[in-house]
Amino acid sequence: MRRVILLPLSSCMLFGLPALAQEPAAPSHAAASSHAAHAGHAGATSSHAVAAPTTTEHVFDITREGNKIGTDTVEITKAGDATTIQSTTHIEVTVAFIKAYSFDHVATEKWAKGHFVSYKAHTNDNGKKYDLFAKVSGEKTDLTVNGDKTELPQIVMPASLWNKDFITATQLIDTDKGKVMSVAVQDVGDESIDIGGTQVQAHHYKITGDFERDVWVANGVPVRISLHGSDHSLIVSDMRQQASAQ
Repeated sequence: MRRVILLPLSSCMLFGLPALAQEPAAPSHAAASSHAAHAGHAGATSSHAVAAPTTTEHVFDITREGNKIGTDTVEITKAGDATTIQSTTHIEVTVAFIKAYSFDHVATEKWAKGHFVSYKAHTNDNGKKYDLFAKVSGEKTDLTVNGDKTELPQIVMPASLWNKDFITATQLIDTDKGKVMSVAVQDVGDESIDIGGTQVQAHHYKITGDFERDVWVANGVPVRISLHGSDHSLIVSDMRQQASAQ
């Protein structure tokens, strides 16, 4: 059994100005103008250059009592100070070869400079459909669920659990139905967990209250999320593969 630690991928670009050779004699006016124009162009290019957007993908397998029932794919795109998270979840439970339950969810979440900005989602929960939109407005959050608008008196982010910012939350927005949930987060500590035969060093957090989850985080990214269903069955979402940057 091999031991690895999941590491986030990043990319960077280095820019520099070309060195100007010193000439033995004073340059002509034309040469000086040429060098000045070249240096000015290089400086302008360097100061305005922006790193290309990077996309990181996390794929999770969702199991119920050890049997796979679905997948969750999270794509995180960073462009400068802006971060966009695209998530797609599909769950299907069959009993005696008959579909007993299905769940489909797609969402787009936006952050800027490390702060939540907006969240838009469409969910089909076994035939019940929900359209949700949340947007930060000043120090408040505008929340719309199936056309019904509510203004929350504070900033509340969704319970999407794509990063570790949830650890300081006292309220979270249900990502499917838009319910505002009161929560408390307990720091359980470091643990070594087995994900697909690989030992992963992760930090364990327990969320209680209106939203109960156990979350294991490695390098700022949740790698396992577990909960108990309404029938007390254990449902686990494990990262299938390490992140890959494009």
